[in-house]
Amino acid sequence: MGSYYLKKTKNVQWTLYKQSYEGGKRKQERVPDLAYRELGLDPSIPYIKAHEIVRALNKENFKEAEKIRVAAKRTEELVSLHAGLFPDEYVQAFKEKLDEENFGSPQHLLKLYSHFNFIQKMCINLKLEPGSYKEASKKIYKYFIEQKISVNYSARIISLLNRWGLFVSRKRNSFYEEVPVPRGREQSKIADAQKTKRGTETELGVRQESLPLTPEKLEKAKKFLILEQYNWLKLSVWFGLRPEEVDMLADEKKFRLEYNLKNKIHVLHVYQSKLQSVAADKRWKKIPIVFKEQQECLDIISSGAFRRPLHKTVRKYAGKGVTLYGGRKNFVDMMMEKGQKLEDISLWLGHASIETTWSHYKDKDQVNFVETSETKKVKVKSVK
Repeated sequence: MGSYYLKKTKNVQWTLYKQSYEGGKRKQERVPDLAYRELGLDPSIPYIKAHEIVRALNKENFKEAEKIRVAAKRTEELVSLHAGLFPDEYVQAFKEKLDEENFGSPQHLLKLYSHFNFIQKMCINLKLEPGSYKEASKKIYKYFIEQKISVNYSARIISLLNRWGLFVSRKRNSFYEEVPVPRGREQSKIADAQKTKRGTETELGVRQESLPLTPEKLEKAKKFLILEQYNWLKLSVWFGLRPEEVDMLADEKKFRLEYNLKNKIHVLHVYQSKLQSVAADKRWKKIPIVFKEQQECLDIISSGAFRRPLHKTVRKYAGKGVTLYGGRKNFVDMMMEKGQKLEDISLWLGHASIETTWSHYKDKDQVNFVETSETKKVKVKSVK
């Protein structure tokens, strides 16, 4: 970057020069007069004043040069650490192993690669080798807290971290002790930190759960949405579908409509591509068409006039904190308010257990109770 200095001359008060080094040799050159003002100098000011400006200029250049030097050194250290902790031949072989063992979709494999990139960055920052992973468990948990990742994501990271650690240890004929998934206090700390994450997907953060999208909210947003966007959201609200499942209603191979003779109702069968751990013929969930709004949704499916809206469109018109999962998040409470049983709703959502439905989809902020003849006798009193 070089430094500046002044020379007193006979014709003018001073002249500005720049000094730098190339290949160990000093190089001096006169700075053109036209460049003076860009450097904050005026040829008419006294030598002493110009000298003060040049000193400040050199000081600033030194700081900038030091930043570049420190950054270059840090980069060199990171490259060296990466080569030591994640040798190219091991990384390549591990990725090939992930590919061979992947029974999911190509998107699932890409997610694993993304998780592995996170692991590499974490281990390099914390300077961790596979043999020290277990001992550094607390340090890893604190890293999760700093990065404000979710509890579910941290569990996936640890699972893949242990796969990598075991893979490397076998290559080196060494013992590997697995990192446990955070529990109790550590898990709570990770969850609390993640809730403070800011992002563009929701009000609180990119990975924050969606707020419910109710039919009332959807109707208020209708005038701002194009018909296809409104229809897509209506399908998600009244069938409780995941975003990718709503999209699949445009593919006749991914859904079918059957008439149930026993109950004399139509039943919508929807394929759940997310269920990679079960046989393909077991991935279908059945949603009975029992409300007029659901009948209207069948007409939407037949017309094909539905298209997924952008995330920002939903946030803007349906409310901050509402994502494409908003309709699904409201489905449990909406159906329970309409007198449906939680165990049936759980099956309509495609959950493996009713506990999943209750833990992740029931709105705990709602105050619900069963009205009886006794509760009707209670008179509301004012509270001071």
